[in-house]
Amino acid sequence: MDRRLFLAGALALAPTARAAAPLDAQATRLGPSSVRLAWTGAGAVSILASDDPEAPRSAMRPLKTLAGAMTQVTTPISPRPYFLVRAADGRQTRVAERLLPLTGGRNFRDLGGWRSVDGRQVKWGRIYRSGVMTDLTMADITYLQDLGVTVICDLRNPQERATEPSPFLKAGGPRVAAFDYETVSLAPFVAMTTREQAIQGFADAYVALLDHLAPNFTDLFARLADDAGPLAMNCSAGKDRTGLASALVLSTLGVSRATVIADYALSQTYVPPTHYASQFPAFAKTPSAVTKVILGSDPEVMRRALAVIDTRWGGPSALAKTRYGLTDAMRQELRRLYLS
Repeated sequence: MDRRLFLAGALALAPTARAAAPLDAQATRLGPSSVRLAWTGAGAVSILASDDPEAPRSAMRPLKTLAGAMTQVTTPISPRPYFLVRAADGRQTRVAERLLPLTGGRNFRDLGGWRSVDGRQVKWGRIYRSGVMTDLTMADITYLQDLGVTVICDLRNPQERATEPSPFLKAGGPRVAAFDYETVSLAPFVAMTTREQAIQGFADAYVALLDHLAPNFTDLFARLADDAGPLAMNCSAGKDRTGLASALVLSTLGVSRATVIADYALSQTYVPPTHYASQFPAFAKTPSAVTKVILGSDPEVMRRALAVIDTRWGGPSALAKTRYGLTDAMRQELRRLYLS
């Protein structure tokens, strides 16, 4: 090919490529009546809001039009606000607080907003992930009920559910779906001495959980395909079993591997490993490099677990088809229901 023609073509495509750059945004709760919005991909935007996560633009209330990359907006905790950030060229993105502002919540967050590889977004307000819910206050419970959460997929074992029962067993509202399985021991990790041992051991444990939690994951995919949500899934810390379930769901929706791993790693941002130290006295003499992995969400753990899934089953979606009842029709329905 003539190099001049190649360069001319590249220059012609450059403005289009720049215009197609994704518009991304984040929403962070600063206080009871204030949210910080930050965005990349545009220098000037219009911001609209609604308490309906899928409200059409015409039904949303305008808040601001401004240049920059960040602003604060005044909005209460409830009803939950959802924002539309729109650039002058028509590109737009929907955003909400990822971590829900719950007084007694643990790592309770929305899986919405993550982008699939084809550029669509996982819908906000449809799929949530969480740690144990025992400490939810009555205000928290009312907040979740107002969000329309209809079912809690509790991934904990019987002993955990008995020790810290879900408040929704008595409070009404969402139904709690749970299955029994044998407790997975953390004893082998106490003797570990290096980060590498902990990472590989934890990744192996995640792969083993694919068998233990087969009934849970089969039920989860069936409920999602039946549009049984909004739905929340939880374990104790909300990072391991819930992290694995979230990785399978996001992967099936076509979210990139890097983003799936980033979502997993967020748990140690919202709940640092030091938070759990007092709950596991057996690890008191274990090297900190090991406990940081076991009590955190080191991205390398999920990366290795997913690599094994790739090798053994051909990827998370293929695994779900082989082990958890996911059909091609169900996968198409999941993408229709949960991507926008």
